[in-house]
Amino acid sequence: MPETNTKNQNQLSSYRLRRGVSFIWLKILKQINKFLNFFSLKKTKQYWGIVYDSISKQPLDPVIVKLLYVDGREVDTCVTDLAGRYGFLARPGKFKIYARKTNYLFPSRYAAKDSDGIYKNLYHGEFFKLSDDYEVVAPNIPMDPTATDWNQKAKLLVLNKYPNLKYLFKVLMALVFWFCFIVTGLLIWAAYPKIPVFLYVIAAVYLLVLVFSVFLPDSRLWGQVKGDVALRPGDYLFLELHDVRFPQISFGKAAVKEGGKFLLRANKGKYLLFVSKVNIDKSLQRLGTLKVAVGREGVFNSTVILKQV
Repeated sequence: MPETNTKNQNQLSSYRLRRGVSFIWLKILKQINKFLNFFSLKKTKQYWGIVYDSISKQPLDPVIVKLLYVDGREVDTCVTDLAGRYGFLARPGKFKIYARKTNYLFPSRYAAKDSDGIYKNLYHGEFFKLSDDYEVVAPNIPMDPTATDWNQKAKLLVLNKYPNLKYLFKVLMALVFWFCFIVTGLLIWAAYPKIPVFLYVIAAVYLLVLVFSVFLPDSRLWGQVKGDVALRPGDYLFLELHDVRFPQISFGKAAVKEGGKFLLRANKGKYLLFVSKVNIDKSLQRLGTLKVAVGREGVFNSTVILKQV
């Protein structure tokens, strides 16, 4: 973690932070995609991958997950949270992922396919290539238990995700959607040509939802910092989330990549976002703060604009 350079704290008031105008559109897009995903009408990209027990399907923590180049060099490291979540923001290249946890084996032999019914897009240690500019890397990773893990046993007493019930509920919602769609079609056919207005309305809503499921873009997974901060070679921007009730404790950290992109994870809540500049000598210069909120997705992905004043 960068050390604070107190002599630079007088720079705090030289920047004003605000959210970009695209914030409202991103929020609307996210809510529509959540609705479509709820009824299994659209497979949206995930903010985070889940590392989980291939037998019980429960999320695993703490798991050390590393993103590596093909030659073994480490790109980034992430430790899963209580919900088993992790994720990387990586530039184009060829990579592999390595996961390690006591009493567990990776790659999995029990969940060896691309899907195990509950979790999709499974990863088993193979190399993969990224071609777009800074993609979010977050496949789901199954791990096989090799011995009793008492940490997992204790965690189930206070945090049980019930992934099987969640999967069955999602299947049920998809069946309900298509059942109601078929019933609406049959009622229109039976009432033709004197079709009630309310059936036209219902049919129009269904048509709109289906159009959205095909043409609506995915929600943006990463956030972005824009502004006129002068960075020398070796300097970079650094983000921290602090709970408004405990401003001295950091609940989430992320380095800003090229192009201002970042991937910042935190539990649901209200936070103070601290934006700092890390100099080449590792000293930290605080640029400003901004009140933000993190939803159930566990990620802050808005645009933050730094304006020099």
